Amino acid sequence: MITAERQTIDPGKGIVTALTALFFLICTWTSYARWANFQYRSFDLAYYVQAIWQLIHGRLDVSIENVPLLGNHVEPIVFLFAPLFAVFGHPMLFVAVQNAALASMPMVGYNIARRLGLDGKRACLLSAALLLAPAAGYIAIHEFHPEALVAPFLLLMLQARLAKSIRRHWLWFVAVLACKENMAPLLIVYCATQCITERNRGLAELRRWYVWPMILALIWFLLCAYVITPALNSGNIDYVALYDQLGASPRNILINAFVRPQLIGRALLQSLTHGNLLWALLFPFLCLPLLRPRWIIIAAPILLQHLLSWRSSEWMIYFHYAAPLLPLFWIASVEAIAASAQWKRVPSFVSRQAAWLVIVGCVAAQIWVGPLGRIVTTTADWLGAGQERARKSAFIAQIPPASSVVAPLSYLSHLAMREKLYSLHYVLKGLKTLSRSSYQPPSSADFVLIDYRDSATFDPGAGFYHPTMKTVDGRIIPSSDRLLHDFLKKAAWTADEQDELTLLRNLGSRKPPVIAEPSSLADDGPGVFSIGGTRLVSIGTTGDVVARSRPLEVQLRWKFQGERDVFPWMLLRLSREEKVTVALLVKGLCAPEATEGIYTEHWRVVTTERLPPGDYSLEALFVDNSKRAWFETTGGAGGESTLLSGPVSLGHIKVEQ
Repeated sequence: MITAERQTIDPGKGIVTALTALFFLICTWTSYARWANFQYRSFDLAYYVQAIWQLIHGRLDVSIENVPLLGNHVEPIVFLFAPLFAVFGHPMLFVAVQNAALASMPMVGYNIARRLGLDGKRACLLSAALLLAPAAGYIAIHEFHPEALVAPFLLLMLQARLAKSIRRHWLWFVAVLACKENMAPLLIVYCATQCITERNRGLAELRRWYVWPMILALIWFLLCAYVITPALNSGNIDYVALYDQLGASPRNILINAFVRPQLIGRALLQSLTHGNLLWALLFPFLCLPLLRPRWIIIAAPILLQHLLSWRSSEWMIYFHYAAPLLPLFWIASVEAIAASAQWKRVPSFVSRQAAWLVIVGCVAAQIWVGPLGRIVTTTADWLGAGQERARKSAFIAQIPPASSVVAPLSYLSHLAMREKLYSLHYVLKGLKTLSRSSYQPPSSADFVLIDYRDSATFDPGAGFYHPTMKTVDGRIIPSSDRLLHDFLKKAAWTADEQDELTLLRNLGSRKPPVIAEPSSLADDGPGVFSIGGTRLVSIGTTGDVVARSRPLEVQLRWKFQGERDVFPWMLLRLSREEKVTVALLVKGLCAPEATEGIYTEHWRVVTTERLPPGDYSLEALFVDNSKRAWFETTGGAGGESTLLSGPVSLGHIKVEQ
């Protein structure tokens, strides 16, 4: 009997289970390492962490986006995270649950493939393709988003249909609806398409399986569009603006689709030639989904939503946008392979080997565009960034849990379990999300954290960090440096400046701290350099020997006259005697919190401990960084004019172990 039982065990299930565990461990480890190394580049995880933390404490407001829970997207599925988060209380809980759900896809896919008539070997191979396709890895390691859950939920819904389980079909249908408001159009098209393809099943059965669910999806979509979103969003996030190249409103876009179809054609040409979302979904499955066009039609509402957007990130495979598309392209491929055995013009060996060819396609796609390289890089970064993690963690540990904070994107999810948390990138951008409306920063904050090497927050390509600019409606938006200064000048601050990190603590006074000094000292001579009303009176270092226990300290003394219009950004260049640059250390903006008067900065440089021992010459470089970054990103001329002065010599230092 034992032998007979062993013979009935399907080895394919064991392989699929092992793959599931491996995918979960690799992707969750990678996600944790990126989070711990402060490499998350958006506010997604932080938004949901703060939203659920607030919910547990009886509040719905989410200050990161200035919209309440369900105001950013209508995603009631996130309420299910509240009990788990109340117990475990760590931001990575969201990522772990998401990745566990994604990792379960091959087990569901295996069952689907078997029900479609494939043998165990081919079912095992095709179910493995769900995780080997590049889209799955990117969805798993791109922070957290409820939309990622659509992928396993859609598979479970399709499995329930094949198993003829109406209850489970309804359960997963509702679960997909609850993941995001834009799943309603997808499910409406799914129901309508299935009604047509299965029209011979009889009206009573079609009503149970498709008509009533379609009506529910339509009601939910109308409720989201006309009740929930207008009530909770209040114009803070304008997702319609993603399509303003097609028309000024949804109605105008619909009209233009008929009277000016070239607008849609131009948008599709742009996204298909410059993006890889569609191609990275088709090529791993050998373009087999094209043989089952009804699944492409079902995917069309989501596919067009991304391909018609002007935001280039939506055309790419690197985020969570492929989550609703992956299971649809996959099941189209499985159906095509299952049906190929009946095609007279297709040799039988091609049908038998098609599953292996899909695996080859997925591996090739991994090499072409897959996340494997990012996973390897993240692991290498983790092994070499222990001191950096500890330094940044210790720096933000100075912020009390109950304090309000303005912080860069990379730090938001680390600080999200508090009532008042704001994103620095909005202060620098000056505009609301996807909107031309001005962003109103908080009236005050207890702390402002700045990481001048956080490329996500200081991103000129995304428009977060910019010089003075004019909007399409003719309004002038001040430079990001000026916007930060205008926000900070409302209060007095003490500054802790360490390498690229600055932590400003609010002293509660509306007047800036001015260090009183004799006027003769302040006005004696031209100083180091002067531009506009900004003058660097003096700059110097303390000590000429630097070691682990003795960091380099730089003191800058400024004099500001009148309203500030220049905001120097400082770099420290370390060179050998041969004038070869060894390191370029970032200090960032000089005294953005200061207003008129004399102001002294004390900057500690601790990263010199990573330099090889020896003698170095020091030079301070002062630039208009918002212009420099913009010129470098856009390829425009004028980058050389961003230097505010010539290099300022600071002498020599000796680095010891």
